[in-house]
Amino acid sequence: MIPVHHPFMRRLRLLAVGGSLIIATPVFAGPGHEGGHDHDEVQSVASGPAVPRFEAHSELFEVVGVVSRGALTLTLDRYASNEPVPDAQIELESGSFKAQGEYVPERQLYRFASAPFGAPGSYPVTLTITAGEDVDLLAADLVVPQVEATPAAGAARTSNGILWWGAGGAATILALAFGLRRRRPAS
Repeated sequence: MIPVHHPFMRRLRLLAVGGSLIIATPVFAGPGHEGGHDHDEVQSVASGPAVPRFEAHSELFEVVGVVSRGALTLTLDRYASNEPVPDAQIELESGSFKAQGEYVPERQLYRFASAPFGAPGSYPVTLTITAGEDVDLLAADLVVPQVEATPAAGAARTSNGILWWGAGGAATILALAFGLRRRRPAS
């Protein structure tokens, strides 16, 4: 048996401690520090499929429509200045569906109480906008995608994190076992 104070054992202990620190270091690095790139700082969030939306503009107006749970909301701005247009009259047509938008002043948007955009598909949308003396006609296509089941984006990162924690823990235990091991007295 090699004595504990032998130079080989000291080197082996230093190697074990150094190895455990190298293996455990990525465990203590937060998200975005794996590669040291600035663009890694933004964490991705698994929030499901993208919200269906459309946008259309002319020389007068710009409209962005968002569908959530089958209901449609619109923001209406002046195209040149990007300032919101309150209290306009917006009539929406999509196929045989026609509706008037209701202005919600607290949120500066227009809401359509019932809209037929809950099912996946492509919907042609035509908007007739009247704001004071300005009248405009805007058209767009709204595509509501098929909802697909996708694995969570953070699943791979979580399994890698568990792997690093396990490897770091195992290396630390080995380092402690070599470092704290005592030589049995010779009998």
